[in-house]
Parts: sequence; structure tokens; C-alpha cells
Amino acid sequence: IAKCQKTCYHSEMGFLARFLIRIALNAGAVWIATQLLPGFQFPANIPLLFSAGVVLAVIFTIVRPILRVISFPFLILTFGLFNIIINIILLLIADKFISQLVITDFWSLFWASVILGVANSIL
Repeated sequence: IAKCQKTCYHSEMGFLARFLIRIALNAGAVWIATQLLPGFQFPANIPLLFSAGVVLAVIFTIVRPILRVISFPFLILTFGLFNIIINIILLLIADKFISQLVITDFWSLFWASVILGVANSIL
């Protein structure tokens, strides 16, 4: 029983650690996108970047797997390139929750979704 409790505890800590890393990666990705893309605007404020990282981490942790299951045939047909569309949808959802985030054009949305997709694929 002690072994199971220890294993379960480490499993929970593993999820928490991965989630905290995901928050940091998303906050960093938002900052990088802000620096590189003129149509992607977000204040370079640490607490705001952290809150954006939390929102994006929750969306990417909960909604992304659901969208991947639903769009599995498209992912197969496009050799995984449909992940960019999924990331665009997730970024648009996050845009509704993060009032300070301003995305002015499609290409900024596209490249920001690629940056966020790369950051989230690290885990």
C-alpha cells in the first residue's frame, strides 16, 4: 500500500510540475510572440504574462485533447498540419478570456499559434 501511495503521489506531483512548466512556457511564448509579431500585442508585465500563461495552460490541457480526438481524421489526412488549425482555435478561445491580448491580423494569429504550439509540444 505504501508503494501505491508513493507512486500515486509522484504521479500527482508529476502532473503539477508539468502544469507549472506549461504555464511558464505559455507565458514565454506569449512574450516571444509579442516581441516578434507586430499584430500580436500583450503588455510585457510579469503578473499579466503569468495570468495569460495560466489561461493558455488550462485551455491547452483541457480543450486541446478534446479537439484532437474530434479532428483525428483531419490530423491523419493532413499529416498533423491540422494541429495549426487547432492551435488557432485555442488561441482564439484564449483571446476571449484574456482582455489585454490584441490580435490584429490573421498572419499574427497564425504565427502566434505556431509559437504556442511549439511551446506546448515541448512537454
